[in-house]
Amino acid sequence: MRVRIFALPVLCLAASACDLGGNIYPMTPDQVYSKLVEAKIKPSGKGPFGRIPMSVGGDGTSTVRWKTEFGTTMCEANITPEGADKSRIMAYCGAGGEGAAAGLTQALHRKAIIEHIDATLRGRDYDARLATGSTAGTWPADPRQADASLGGAATEALKMERDMKEMIKEGEAQQKVDKAEAAQRLEQARATQGVTFKPGQPMINPSN
Repeated sequence: MRVRIFALPVLCLAASACDLGGNIYPMTPDQVYSKLVEAKIKPSGKGPFGRIPMSVGGDGTSTVRWKTEFGTTMCEANITPEGADKSRIMAYCGAGGEGAAAGLTQALHRKAIIEHIDATLRGRDYDARLATGSTAGTWPADPRQADASLGGAATEALKMERDMKEMIKEGEAQQKVDKAEAAQRLEQARATQGVTFKPGQPMINPSN
């Protein structure tokens, strides 16, 4: 009986069995945290971030962060206890990408970091093929993650276009105001050109 109880977590990690959710692992939060922060990512081109140099750290207990050499947090994993001897992990990637395609890029990062997490905790090599979505497909969605659909990208592109038009309109309106104020100042300067003024004396225009 003792052998079966001891072997159960091993079988779970090796075969994703035991009816655990995709983001639930049969180890304590402390064990999960230690394994993830100790798993350094090399910029080899074969890992979750390609050739981007990354560092890994966290808050010491429940949050692991992967950062660029400039200090930007690309992704983070949040670890919570699930019963007495299991952990639930949520992964979120909120940096990378530009414009309307940012959500798509960040979603790819999330899939890759989930594969990295799963491979690390199961003691296997990172598999770039699984990083395209197979591993992440067993995890629940994270509400913090940006919309990665093509529809979401299109919506973001339209919003950016509307914002740009509004900025252009505001800029043109401000230019009109600036021109009117400049013309007013010029007119005032012309009206007072050659006029001298001394306190307590009437204004004198030498041309009169």
